[in-house]
Amino acid sequence: MTLFLNGKLAYQIENDVIVGNKQLVEAWNDSGFGTSAEFLEFTNALAVYGGEECPINETVGLGMSSPVDEAILNEIEHFYHAHDYPAVIRVCPLAHPSLLALTQSRGYELNSFSYRWVLDLDAWTPQEKETDSSIRIAEADEEMLWVQAIAAGFADTDQVSESQNLDLERAFFRMQNSLPVIALEDGIAAAGGILAINNDMASLFTTSTRLSYRKHGLQTALIDWRLRFAKEQGARLATIETDPGSDSQRNVERAGFQLAYVTAEIIKPASFGSSIFGK
Repeated sequence: MTLFLNGKLAYQIENDVIVGNKQLVEAWNDSGFGTSAEFLEFTNALAVYGGEECPINETVGLGMSSPVDEAILNEIEHFYHAHDYPAVIRVCPLAHPSLLALTQSRGYELNSFSYRWVLDLDAWTPQEKETDSSIRIAEADEEMLWVQAIAAGFADTDQVSESQNLDLERAFFRMQNSLPVIALEDGIAAAGGILAINNDMASLFTTSTRLSYRKHGLQTALIDWRLRFAKEQGARLATIETDPGSDSQRNVERAGFQLAYVTAEIIKPASFGSSIFGK
């Protein structure tokens, strides 16, 4: 079965991103870590700032349910610029045209693209006969085992420094309605990821593999395991995000995902006199 992109489907996907980001911030701030994240909430939109290196520093959902006005953009820009950080908006191509018109007039710059993928779980069948026995849900007392594997993978290494702050990864582990999934090889936590289920939408994210364990098929196996589990739990759609042209893109296409749309990240520097690139 082929899913056809329309405003309703795009809204559902973007709203799922909003829900996930908010649950992440709540888990982060409720855990008593040494750091915290801030968010700015609108009707069907959310802006997040979790520190200069936080990967979810962005505004999502803007323009999906109503036109965008100057007042909203003023709030978003003040929110980010107060941290000396560029205002960041992730734009869905089905957002209201007012979003692009206003951001163009206010000096926003195109920074990057990302792919959002969707899968009809009702029609999906696994390619493999059985799940990979090395993959399972991580236990509560395995938080740091999972966290270190995820952080090492994102850092393109096998081990993270003892001084590295892992609050963000720990928040991912503790998110509401989410399951941390771990892949073990010879007793080592080699890879992991998150499966979040909200209503009938399953979201796969934070997939990461330690450097020495790549090309072992672990990401493919993690995708397969999470899709099977989500379908068993009654989810009807699955989504995932990848960088264009990445190994992850090829893996999700092999799993049966179809490209829903391409999002654009646009940014407005905190100071017009300085470059925001390389921050």
